[in-house]
Amino acid sequence: MRVTDRDERAGGTPPRDEPGAGGPPPRAGSGADGPYGPNALDPVAPRPLDELDAVLLVSRARDLARSGDLSGALELLRDDERPGEHRDVLDLRARVHAQRGETAEAAECWRRVLARWPEDPEARAGLARLGRTGPAAALGRHRTRTALVAAVCVVTAAVAGVVTTLDEPRPARTDTDRAAGPETPGTSATPAPGQDPDEARRSTALAALARDVRAPGLRVTTHPDSVEVAFTEGLFSEGTRLTPAGAQRLTALGERLAALGERPAGRGEQPAITVHGHAAVVPGAPRSGGSVVALWRALVAARELSAAAGKPLTAFTTDSADQRDAPYPDDPARNRTVTVVLTPR
Repeated sequence: MRVTDRDERAGGTPPRDEPGAGGPPPRAGSGADGPYGPNALDPVAPRPLDELDAVLLVSRARDLARSGDLSGALELLRDDERPGEHRDVLDLRARVHAQRGETAEAAECWRRVLARWPEDPEARAGLARLGRTGPAAALGRHRTRTALVAAVCVVTAAVAGVVTTLDEPRPARTDTDRAAGPETPGTSATPAPGQDPDEARRSTALAALARDVRAPGLRVTTHPDSVEVAFTEGLFSEGTRLTPAGAQRLTALGERLAALGERPAGRGEQPAITVHGHAAVVPGAPRSGGSVVALWRALVAARELSAAAGKPLTAFTTDSADQRDAPYPDDPARNRTVTVVLTPR
C-alpha cells in the first residue's frame, strides 16, 4: 500500500478524507468537501454552511455537557434540525445519551451514523461498547460501565487534556525493536551494592511497571525516571483515523493500565501518564516544533486508553512530540502513532 503524507504537515489541520473521519472538523470550503473537492457534487456531503453550523452547534452542546447540563445539551442538539443529520451532531447525541444511561437512544444515533457512513470507526466502537454489534467488534471488550463513564470524553478531550508542545527531544532511547521482550538492560529489580535506597526503590518500581505493561505489539523501554511504551506498527492510517489493529493495540494497553490499579500493596502508586502524538515529516514541512496532526493523534489515543482503562480523561496528559523524537526515523507509516510515557509518582 502506498504511504501518503499529505496529512502530516506541521501546523496544519488533519483532513477529513470522508465524512465522519476522526479529528477536528475541516475549515468550511476546504478539503474533500470543499467546492473543488471530490465530494463537491455529492448530494449527501455537507455543504460549507452546514459544516459551520454543525461545528458551532457541537461546540455549544459540548460546553453544556461539560458543565453537567446533559439535558440542555440534548435539547440543543435535537432542536436545531438543519445540521441534525451531521455526523458529529449524531455522534455527540449518542455520547450524551450514553452518559445519561439511555443506551437504546445512544445506539439509535450511532446506527444513523452507520447508515450513511458504514465504516465510521467511532460509531462502530460506540455500538461495540454498548454490546450491540457482538464480540467481533474491535473494541467490543470495553466494559459497558466504562463506556457510560467515558462516553462524553471525546468531545471534551481538547479541554480536559493538558496540552503542551515539546520543543526539545527526550533522552535517547536504549530499547530494542522487539514486540515484547525481556527488560531493557540496566533496570534490574535487584539494587546494586551501595546503591542509594531511594534510587533502588525507583529502579524496582520502574522494572515492575515495565513488566506490567509489556505485551505483543508494544515496545517497552525503561528510562532513568520513566517507562516508555511505543507501538511496533503505526496506529493511524491517515490523519486521526485509527486502523483496526491500532484500536486493538490501544485497547490492550488500556487494559494493562487498568490492571495497574489492582496491583498488590507496595507496588507503587498509579503512575502519571503522558501521551505523545507523532507525525511523519514530509518535504517542505518544519522539522521541529510539533504539529496539529500529532496533537490530535495524542487526544484520540488518550480517549481510547481512557475508555479501555476505566480512567477519567483527565488522568492523561497529551502533547505533540517534536518531529526529532519520532520513534521510527525514516519510516513514515510507523510514525503515524503515539508513545505513552509512564512516570512513577
